[in-house]
Amino acid sequence: MIFTLIRGFVILFIAVVITYFFSFIEKIPGSIIVEIKDKELKFSIFIFILLLLIFGFLFFFSIRVLQLLVAITDFFMGKETAFLRFFNKLKYRKSQKALNNAIIALAEGENQTVLSESSKALLNPDFEKSVSLIKAKAEESLGNQDKADKIYKKLLSFKETRLAALDGLIRSKVSSGDLITALELAKRLIILKPKSIHSLITLFKIQCELEDWIGARKTLVLQQNLDKKTRSIKQRQEALVIYAEAFKRKSEGEEDSALEIIKEAIKKSPDLIPAVCLASELEKSKGKIKNAEKYIKTCWKIKPHPDLAKSFANLYPDETSKERLKRFSPLLNNSNTAKIIKTLKAELLIANEEFPSAKRTIETLINDQPNSSDFMLMAAVEKGMGSSNEIIQGWIEKAYNMPSPPVWFCEKCYFVEYWSPICKKCKSFDSMHWGSPEINNIFYNSKVLLPFVLDKKIFNFEGNKNEEIKHEIYKGVDESEKSI
Repeated sequence: MIFTLIRGFVILFIAVVITYFFSFIEKIPGSIIVEIKDKELKFSIFIFILLLLIFGFLFFFSIRVLQLLVAITDFFMGKETAFLRFFNKLKYRKSQKALNNAIIALAEGENQTVLSESSKALLNPDFEKSVSLIKAKAEESLGNQDKADKIYKKLLSFKETRLAALDGLIRSKVSSGDLITALELAKRLIILKPKSIHSLITLFKIQCELEDWIGARKTLVLQQNLDKKTRSIKQRQEALVIYAEAFKRKSEGEEDSALEIIKEAIKKSPDLIPAVCLASELEKSKGKIKNAEKYIKTCWKIKPHPDLAKSFANLYPDETSKERLKRFSPLLNNSNTAKIIKTLKAELLIANEEFPSAKRTIETLINDQPNSSDFMLMAAVEKGMGSSNEIIQGWIEKAYNMPSPPVWFCEKCYFVEYWSPICKKCKSFDSMHWGSPEINNIFYNSKVLLPFVLDKKIFNFEGNKNEEIKHEIYKGVDESEKSI
């Protein structure tokens, strides 16, 4: 506002000065006489000055016209001129606008628009590398992988686009299943840019796909050194990689080597339940039951879990229900307020046919965020106590309206399966989580429901109706778990 006022005053001042100047000249007496041969031209001073200004403007204008004609002549002769620079600037602006439109279209997923705008942007050769990269992305999204690969290979010759081109070729090789070539390209990518987190993540994913766990661990260590903030997360992920290597060696019959490796995984992540279960299994295979129990009890204090309970039960598969209840007492006394502790206690009591005690325990579960397995346990208790089929069926029907029990599921794709370092469906690393996914319903792919108690030996199912009840109770229970 202030600058506008100042500018207005300046313009007004200049107008006043010019007006005063011309009025002053007009009042000056006398005249100017110009003789041309025999003729005399007489002008007042004011008119003479005005004519001088007009002739000066015409002279300046004629010079500019002459310069323009010279520039046009030079333009047609191919010389660098302002005229040429003017058209180049127009072309640059048009190319820049097309490039901007291509970038926006790429973000919006309009790949055909990207290709058309990219062709316009190529009017300016300075945009060739950027346009080629955008065009390759669009071709890749359209499924024209061969065309995209040709562009990426062309971009490898330029230092500025070499990393992006390598990344595109890696994606191409992974999608086609050529993981060996993808691994070599990823290693080359790390050599070119060793401090790139994105490049390390790409290499790590390929190594996991190839089950190159030793290489994957080295890659994780490099990530730890670059990103100190995620050190604790990377340590857990390193433990997962060590677990995968130990599991691989166990499957190959190298149990001693697998045990040594899995111990390292437990040191890095003491609450990694699958690692503890594997260590327990390996110690048991060597006859060291006490060591196996120690691993489970230590982890149980940190994080009670049904998988730990199953591993603890498998240490003595031939023991009686009474012996098992007694052996589990250290785990049950660990944290009586935890839901998993109460559920485990109820299952063991049912297996030992202590139905009144089991019922009291289950009632506390039902009053505190119950799930379907709690009502199924109550149905089993009622069956064991000899209740009518109507009561048992009532508990089963209630179970169908309740949330399902926790399971291992992938946080990325909600696939429900036994725990593994990599999701078997979407191949995400470290995505398996223990809980209840939103899309989960009762018995949804669940293989962890009632792992201890529902044994055919406990309940004498007879008759067609009882057979239906038995079917409901056993529904969703894995056969290997029924035999425990």
